[in-house]
Amino acid sequence: MTYRVVHYGTGFSGTHALRGILSHPELELVGLVVHGDDKVDRDAGELAGLAPIGVRATRDLDAAVAVGADAVCYMPTTHGRFKAALGEVEHLLESGINVATTAFGLLINPAAARPDVVARLDAAARGGGATLLSTGIEPGFFSDYLPVIMSGCSQRIDSIRLYELATYVSGDQSDETSFEICGFGQPLDVVPPIVDAAGMAPWEGCVRSIATQLDVVLDAVEHRYELLPAPEAFEYQGRVIAEGTIAGFRFEIAGKVDGVTRVAVEHITRTRDDQAPHWPKGLAGDAYRLVIAGSPRLECEFSFSEGEDHLAGGFNINAMRAVNSIPALCAHDPGVISTFDLPPVTGRGRVART
Repeated sequence: MTYRVVHYGTGFSGTHALRGILSHPELELVGLVVHGDDKVDRDAGELAGLAPIGVRATRDLDAAVAVGADAVCYMPTTHGRFKAALGEVEHLLESGINVATTAFGLLINPAAARPDVVARLDAAARGGGATLLSTGIEPGFFSDYLPVIMSGCSQRIDSIRLYELATYVSGDQSDETSFEICGFGQPLDVVPPIVDAAGMAPWEGCVRSIATQLDVVLDAVEHRYELLPAPEAFEYQGRVIAEGTIAGFRFEIAGKVDGVTRVAVEHITRTRDDQAPHWPKGLAGDAYRLVIAGSPRLECEFSFSEGEDHLAGGFNINAMRAVNSIPALCAHDPGVISTFDLPPVTGRGRVART
């Protein structure tokens, strides 16, 4: 069966998703929605770096889905437009259109998200006979699904900890991500959005999801963070990060039982590889590291690449986790679901034929 898909968003992950839809044997791109005026009316194939396919980009979401879509792959930013984005998704669900998204980290574990938001979206989905899945790389696959699957190899689990270890090299992130969300170049007394309570909430949802899947009742979930001061001034994405201002950060969300950390997610982010040598680093660059302490001790590290762009592999994984879920999502009963409600999302149809 072929599912008709509208894609929304052509940023770092969105462009990979667009290519992924075009190459998926069970998906047909029937619409493309963009934000930038410079992208309007351009061919979707061209925006994906491929040959033209005859689908033109528009800023009109209603016009894009009016052609008859089974699903929308929703990947625009929600930074500064959360309510608008939520309204768009609600409208899609009410219209009977399934939604796979990486834009709402809080919804990766619906049980830990705001009850009023989940109730609103679930009512829209059930009313329209549609399904909503929020997923991605991290928060998402590495911080909610993989630890649970790997835990099936354990006889005894003392703790589960997932690390994201990354260097946000100048030019590899959007200015919005680097300066607004991560706060690079801001004074140390500023709390960047990524480390405040709301910013860490999606990862708290992942910690709670792991605990739920493993039948662990957490007494508390604790947050902590540390900001890294720049040891010297340096240029970064057309600006200067002054000495003593934010040049990196580290945060942890720890789920505790009787005062002992049982499930934790930790992020360590630098703007240069030589910073904070006392903080953990990936063995071969940016990586995700999973440690399950117990019997046996399981420790694995995942790195990825995409040509010469060391972050593109991560953006691609983020996108494909949503794109490859669309066939199963369309076949699922209506409502707001998590990745654990679906059968395993695999690379079916992705193996090279030549």
